[in-house]
Amino acid sequence: MSDTGKKVAVIGAGPAGYTAAQELSKNGYSVDIFDKESRIGGAIYTGIPEYRMSKAFLDKVYDVMTKDANITFHFDTKIDGKAFAELRQNYDKVLIATGAQIENTYDFTVGQGLGAGLTLLYDLNILGKQDDYKKYKEAVVWGGGNVAMDCARSLIRIIDRVTVVYRRSEAEMPANKSEIRDARNEHVDLEFLSNIKEIIRDTEGNVTGAEVIKMELGEPDESGRRSPHEIPGSEYVLPADLIIMAIGQKVDLSVLDETLAIEDNFRTNLENVYIAGDANVGPATIGKALMEGKAAAAMMQKPW
Repeated sequence: MSDTGKKVAVIGAGPAGYTAAQELSKNGYSVDIFDKESRIGGAIYTGIPEYRMSKAFLDKVYDVMTKDANITFHFDTKIDGKAFAELRQNYDKVLIATGAQIENTYDFTVGQGLGAGLTLLYDLNILGKQDDYKKYKEAVVWGGGNVAMDCARSLIRIIDRVTVVYRRSEAEMPANKSEIRDARNEHVDLEFLSNIKEIIRDTEGNVTGAEVIKMELGEPDESGRRSPHEIPGSEYVLPADLIIMAIGQKVDLSVLDETLAIEDNFRTNLENVYIAGDANVGPATIGKALMEGKAAAAMMQKPW
């Protein structure tokens, strides 16, 4: 298709963002992609360890896209509220594909042995801080999803003892079955039907363990899984000098615009601003992000 003369800005070079850009480009739209990192891939690049998934395919995608005259990348570029307002002024349409990067910490104060899952993976995968974590002797990973498994399997390569604490049974665990199997084979301890209640620290504030309570399963909740309930009086202490919280992520669009809200069909409440991928639906699979990017691009091409 010939050049439409229309310009689109895509915020985020993860699978939803780069797929949308490819779809728009092949239909004649000029696309600028902005990402705070130095490489495409989003959470694939920053969060998934190389031993689990080779990133070579990202290089291939990038090589193809750099040959496309309609697509321009802007790496190491963080979009804040001011920059977002400028994008809205300078482009015909804007697509938000920033992922779900805000980690749940349940008001626990990070630091001195308490950290969050995506931060740990960024430290190890991007910053190469493995040596910084070798000082720890016993780690606890709190959570049951793929991020928790990635954290546990990454840490067991660095320190001797790693325990995953998950509040439901193995049957309800959302992580891929292969990830659970591999973690077990790599000697990660798995404590099911357990949940952390408190972080235990010494007088200097360093983590020394977690107060854990046993759980039992009741009727299914809105997720379709049996809901966990605490067993009174079943508390015990799990020693640890490193605790990693991998208990979910959420989306915060206020950094772009305080009034920004998600509507339907990949639209937001702001004119000509669209949203796709994890930023739209919450943490999901790579396949889902690719489908989101393609579908969002189709929606963005409807009457201008």
